[in-house]
Amino acid sequence: MMICSEQSPLKELERSLTRNGFHLNHSTSLEQAQKYYELTDFDLILLDNASSELSPLELRQHIGSTSFLILDQRPSLTSAVEYMANGARYYLPLPTDGHTLLEQVVNAIDQNERTTASLTTTPHNTSEDIQLFSQLKGQGARLGSPESGIIGESPVMQEMFRELEKVACTNATVLIHGESGTGKELVAKALHNLSSRKNNALISVNCAAIPENLIESELFGHEKGAFTGAVSARDGLIFAADKGTLFLDEIGELPLEAQARLLRVLQEGEIRRVGAVTSTKVDIRLVTATHRDLRHMVAQGLFREDLYYRLYVMELVLPPLRERGDDISIIAQTLLVKACQKHSKPIPNYSKRFDQAIRSHSWPGNVRELENAIERAVILSPDHKLDPDNLKLARLTQKTPMDSTPATEATSHPNTGNALDDYFVQYVLAHQNKLTETQLAQSLGISRKNLWERRQKLGIPRKVTN
Repeated sequence: MMICSEQSPLKELERSLTRNGFHLNHSTSLEQAQKYYELTDFDLILLDNASSELSPLELRQHIGSTSFLILDQRPSLTSAVEYMANGARYYLPLPTDGHTLLEQVVNAIDQNERTTASLTTTPHNTSEDIQLFSQLKGQGARLGSPESGIIGESPVMQEMFRELEKVACTNATVLIHGESGTGKELVAKALHNLSSRKNNALISVNCAAIPENLIESELFGHEKGAFTGAVSARDGLIFAADKGTLFLDEIGELPLEAQARLLRVLQEGEIRRVGAVTSTKVDIRLVTATHRDLRHMVAQGLFREDLYYRLYVMELVLPPLRERGDDISIIAQTLLVKACQKHSKPIPNYSKRFDQAIRSHSWPGNVRELENAIERAVILSPDHKLDPDNLKLARLTQKTPMDSTPATEATSHPNTGNALDDYFVQYVLAHQNKLTETQLAQSLGISRKNLWERRQKLGIPRKVTN
């Protein structure tokens, strides 16, 4: 069944479907279709939403258990989330091409045949069913759409997207700055996917997750016998990124020795393995990210000034979630669908009360924290209902600005009511100026990555001297 006006771009695709063996009935409105047909007799309904004034929930109630596909001449992420949450099999923009529509129709009917129970008002879609915006041939995913990996329609995000698109087509080095959990790696992926290097490798490295004594070997490679345990020669991750993009997350955690080696890569376009006497040419596009103030680190002697100016060619600033307005609600609804599918639960109504709880929190952990909170609420709440209390949000008295917690405030962090956290904070502050990060982690019986994560969680500033 196709429901659209005679002037709709959807009507122009009728011939494409009939040519491929599909029998179509056409109505100009949902009311006309319900008057002359029994909608449950159809395998699939194709609906131009301009032909209906019903809300997504009301539309679901009128259509019943029949699968339907929404096509929209004025597509938006908000509409996509609402329709998908209320049972739409797919959501596609109009105009679209016949091949794209045919592909989604075939997929939808195939899903119907594999479904053992009819859909209800809370459909049980699988992850491959969700396609909020279809990527047309010859076009990249629209930044801000789920396909791009980054959701954002707020003015601050749209401005960032405009800058991202301008720099993506160049080979300029990019520094991404933003709080933990804001999606810096997603921006790096978007830069790569929009660049001329998109068909080559994107290598992502978290500099805080690799022990100090191994990071040079991991990045630059090593020769056989270069150090204890080096039983064979090995290429590093920089070499693996040749002709592609290298993304170094948390660049502020890179040791000074490795910073010097990285500077040579940027200046000379070549790397030298640990223990080697000759160099190898590489062609990489470098993208880095940090939540820290690198200029302040330069002043403290913790980061090389010459490397800083090599990295600071272009800067993209990711705003914290609390400054993104309606994006918070849009992202929350998208994550709600994802969490319900992950845990095989029906998608409940996203109520105003639940949204108010989401919007009133400061989200110091940003999107990562929001995703975890939504998942908690889905798991703990009864089916078909979301209880805001099940978000289990910590009540913070004030917003914590990025990388600004002084040492004197570390013990006043809201989490320090826990005795173990108190001990951890005091121990790190007392010993970090005498021990390296690796030694400090070993003395606590944890990994360097875990030490870094605990620093972020408890707001413990890095040592200011070496």
